[in-house]
Amino acid sequence: MRQDIIDELSDHFVCALNRELLKNPDEKVARQRVLNQYGDPIKVARQLWLEAMKEKIMSQRIMTGISVTMAVCGFIVVGIAWSMMQESRAFNLQMLEQFKLAQERSAGETSGELQPIEFQLVQEGSEDQPAEGFTGTLSKRDGNDTIFTVEAVSDQNGLLDFGKLPWGNYLLTLKAPWGEAPKAELITTIPGRKYEETIVCPARTPEKVEVQFQVNWQNMPEEEYYLLCDFRHRKAFGSSVGSDLFFLSSYQEIKGRLWLYSHDLDRESEENVYLIDVKNQRAAPCPLSADGNIKKIDERQLNWGPTVEILQGVYARPTIYLISQNELGKITEINSLSSTKGIRFENGQLETISFVVPSQGAIIFPFENISIDPALVVDKTPAVLRQIHGFVPGRLPRKTYAATEKQPNVWEINIPDLFPITRESGSLSSVR
Repeated sequence: MRQDIIDELSDHFVCALNRELLKNPDEKVARQRVLNQYGDPIKVARQLWLEAMKEKIMSQRIMTGISVTMAVCGFIVVGIAWSMMQESRAFNLQMLEQFKLAQERSAGETSGELQPIEFQLVQEGSEDQPAEGFTGTLSKRDGNDTIFTVEAVSDQNGLLDFGKLPWGNYLLTLKAPWGEAPKAELITTIPGRKYEETIVCPARTPEKVEVQFQVNWQNMPEEEYYLLCDFRHRKAFGSSVGSDLFFLSSYQEIKGRLWLYSHDLDRESEENVYLIDVKNQRAAPCPLSADGNIKKIDERQLNWGPTVEILQGVYARPTIYLISQNELGKITEINSLSSTKGIRFENGQLETISFVVPSQGAIIFPFENISIDPALVVDKTPAVLRQIHGFVPGRLPRKTYAATEKQPNVWEINIPDLFPITRESGSLSSVR
């Protein structure tokens, strides 16, 4: 800034001196007239510098004041939050202690304030057998606030006894010894009446059953193709590296309750990604590394068969990769594909989208583009369409795949005509 001021003043003084020299050739007289007109250059430069710095100095003072104020407010908020947390903890402990004393005073008596809350847990399929070792939690609710929480474990008779508690609304959560759990549900107890309920629970951890894949491909190309079906889902960005990037869940419905099972992908390393030979209608588990990535495939060494073993449960639609036979050698490149561009049929027209991979129901060409007429996509140029690698169905009924012991498990994988994709092949009725 100082150099800019010096350059600007020098330019002004030189121009003024040249004008005076045109009037009077005496350089000394001309210089004096310039000094009389503008004043001492040093004082002028200092004045310009002070005026330029005044705004910055004021801004710095204002920012300093704001920072100090915000810091003070932050300390005050932290102090208030800490005080409220300590008061809440003390209040909860006091409430629980009062409930324990009330239970002791009312032993052998029926109290109008505290009533027993019990659940009888039995096994599915043999409801005379108790479900032992299930963990239950009751949270006393007041609107959206939790007043206190009580935990219990079902005993050898399947009894989940929470003791005597005040009447009102409670949020009940259950969890099997192997981690399977239903959605939390709200129960309500009333004064002067014992609360009892029988709950049918899973009898054991999900076991493997045989599943057959049936691929239905409209106008399949002559070239031999494979389907890579990935039933996993990708966690939100920011997860740690390794197999924690993926998760897989299934559920089973028992007496109106959906019991969710979160799969252990470290243990079930090859029970969630499958390679399907479309031509021969056979399938094989796809080998995965410890971090969940796909390994290099030698199709001759895969365990091909008409069926594969999958843990019991209901699964969401997989991500489907279409891979020609000559592309199997570069299948590991899919590991670097965390997202891709695709198209879907929505509101009567095709539109381009971006989506995370794996993505439920997506059909992806990982090594080649989908052939599509630019006229079918509104406001999209051929250059944009050359980036298209996937197809995602529009607003379709949510399709699921069930693996049970009670029925033949034939999972249909329907591939529409995508060579080239048209309004007809991309219609809602042809993609399931």
